[in-house]
Amino acid sequence: MERRIDRNTWNRDAHDRLFARLEVPFYSISWRLDVTEAASFAKRRGVSFYAVMIWATMQAVNGVEAFRYELRGDEVWLLDHRDPSYTYPWDGELFGICGIPWIDGEDPVAFAARMKAAEEANPSPVPTAEADEAGHNVYISSLPWIDYTHIAQEFPLDSTDSTPRILWGRFDTNETGRKTLSYTVQVNHRLIDGIHLKRLYDALNGAIHALEAL
Repeated sequence: MERRIDRNTWNRDAHDRLFARLEVPFYSISWRLDVTEAASFAKRRGVSFYAVMIWATMQAVNGVEAFRYELRGDEVWLLDHRDPSYTYPWDGELFGICGIPWIDGEDPVAFAARMKAAEEANPSPVPTAEADEAGHNVYISSLPWIDYTHIAQEFPLDSTDSTPRILWGRFDTNETGRKTLSYTVQVNHRLIDGIHLKRLYDALNGAIHALEAL
């Protein structure tokens, strides 16, 4: 169950209040991510590479406590988990936005099947503002056409925005046969520091490498 954090004992209360003075306390990082095992798993099991990557991303996000902090006014809450809200192709050049609840322990094949079912049942490409704000989401997207080197993502000028934004580009195969892509994470510095990004980095690599045994 989610719980409210006691600011009197929270070890980063001073850091939160420091970055709360800024109109834009957000920052992002991109790195080359080895997705060889994710691509191999998707091909071997006949599922979408995109779905496998979302599954691995959510495994990592929900495994790092700092990524589950949420600001509600002056209060800080710790969520028991976050859910993915992601883009997908819709009617030619447009994209849709779909969200599904995260289920701890679910394997990537079952997760991919739930994604597909949710997309097929989605009545509108873009959710209402109310629906978009109802869940405790991670916003996920990809640029499967471009192996980019830099990207800036959109965000509201609201220093309490606690939603991590994650995006990746097209994977390419290097001279050793490994598949890598640019992977970008945007977060609120009020809640997440560099050490937490390192934990996400390690958790994501672990989730992807574990696919080799599935």
